[in-house]
Amino acid sequence: MEHADLVILPSWDPKLEPSGLLVEAIRAAHASGATVAGLCIGAFLVAASGIADGREVVTHWRWAERLAAQYPKVDVRADVLWSDLGDLVTSAGTAASMDCCLHLVRKHHGVELAEQLARMIVVAPHRSGSQAQYIPVPVPPDQADDVVERAMVWARARLDQPVSLDEWAAAVALSRRTFTRQFRARTGTTGQAWLLRQRLDRARLLLETTDQPVERVATESGFGSSAALRHHFHLVLGTTPQRHRQEFGRG
Repeated sequence: MEHADLVILPSWDPKLEPSGLLVEAIRAAHASGATVAGLCIGAFLVAASGIADGREVVTHWRWAERLAAQYPKVDVRADVLWSDLGDLVTSAGTAASMDCCLHLVRKHHGVELAEQLARMIVVAPHRSGSQAQYIPVPVPPDQADDVVERAMVWARARLDQPVSLDEWAAAVALSRRTFTRQFRARTGTTGQAWLLRQRLDRARLLLETTDQPVERVATESGFGSSAALRHHFHLVLGTTPQRHRQEFGRG
């Protein structure tokens, strides 16, 4: 761990006290500039090291109360899938840990590689870290009746076009109010937030795999102008389209 750029703590037994050697190794790696990622109850090791004191840590909802009691200096969250603070990344349970790791691949190696990897291991290419850990109806009993999934397919085919909430709901024969409620129940987020993330991913993929001007990328991903694209890139991703292309583009 001494020379690592990324240290992943995949799990832990909360009943065990980590050795001083392990705790010091985590602290030293973090102090040297490594990103430390605690997956699921690996958050107990993160907390034990002290690097999360006064900071946010995500863990599986089942273990959140125990983690908070054992390490009161840590702000424990059990309402989201994962959290990325830059130098500290934590996630909820097994599936959320996969989402978190795909996020790290996306962050360090780009959208195209992350989507290829997601296809290879047969998981969704992206679930936002802010999505709720517990969603009342994550998968409907009859997939053919999944109107939200049909709405997602409809919207993805029209990312380059303006999509109003009324039009989106009408496409799957729902009222705006019913569609909004069912979308949040199914995904844990709003339709507009989901749509923004899809457009950002489309823009990132175009920047990585084509030489199209930024203005054209903005149009094809539904932002309308390069100014709007730059605004959302900075707001959500903390970078610019040009920097993203320089970092992840094929050229």
